[in-house]
Amino acid sequence: MGELVWLGRYPVKSMRGEELEEAHLDASGVAGDRRYALIDEETGLVASAKNPRRWRTLLSMAARHRPDGRTVVTCPDGTTIHADTPTVDAALSRVVGRTVRLTGTRPDDAGMERLTPPTEPGSGTMTRSSLAAGTPGDTFVDFAAIHVITTATLDALARQHPSGTMDLRRFRPNLVVRVDDATPFAENTWQGRTMIVAGQAEIQIITPTPRCAVPTLAQGDDLPDDPAVLRAAARLNRVPLFDGPPLTCVGAYAAVHCGGTVRVGDRITIAD
Repeated sequence: MGELVWLGRYPVKSMRGEELEEAHLDASGVAGDRRYALIDEETGLVASAKNPRRWRTLLSMAARHRPDGRTVVTCPDGTTIHADTPTVDAALSRVVGRTVRLTGTRPDDAGMERLTPPTEPGSGTMTRSSLAAGTPGDTFVDFAAIHVITTATLDALARQHPSGTMDLRRFRPNLVVRVDDATPFAENTWQGRTMIVAGQAEIQIITPTPRCAVPTLAQGDDLPDDPAVLRAAARLNRVPLFDGPPLTCVGAYAAVHCGGTVRVGDRITIAD
């Protein structure tokens, strides 16, 4: 048994998101999550802060999904612009310093660049990867519809890096859960199991979540650059994934098998 202690969504890929008290879950994930992304007009790739050399500025902006269905972006200077405004592409292009367009339709061949290895933002090489391989619909999630982390894992990371700002927002989860008697990185052992929230929503755990460079990057004014965040995670939890080498993992990817409305404070169970 346990409890859902935090809910969040990120309406525009790689921008800061919003904390929620309740959310509707369906096969695409949290309603309104990763609904939009910027497309780089020069390369045709999805703009992602996984390539921090080009796109870290995205994290200086924040997006929220209003009750009326419109998405609003707040720029670093505090100005706001609606996603459906004709001038949105020009405004966002000025902020990121490249010609981009905002879209809510995921291209069939959608791809992005990511830094490898992610623990050293100042070095490494860029590789290309696809998006949303485990998720139906048009959203711009990295792989699966839901990202979940336990409080035990977050607490272990904070102990490993006490001088840093080990804020949950660095890891951009959708659900943060407190599970009775959970050990740090218990998510590693949940593959194939089902998390039931409030007795209705069913979320099947797919795999531990391999981490990119994003947790090390500044987000707004209150989360500074901190490369040691990912180094701390690497010391604690490296997991072989998909018959590959061990990767630094925090949290787990999951698919929604039965949707419903969930709220902070809801009880959860982990079923076989």
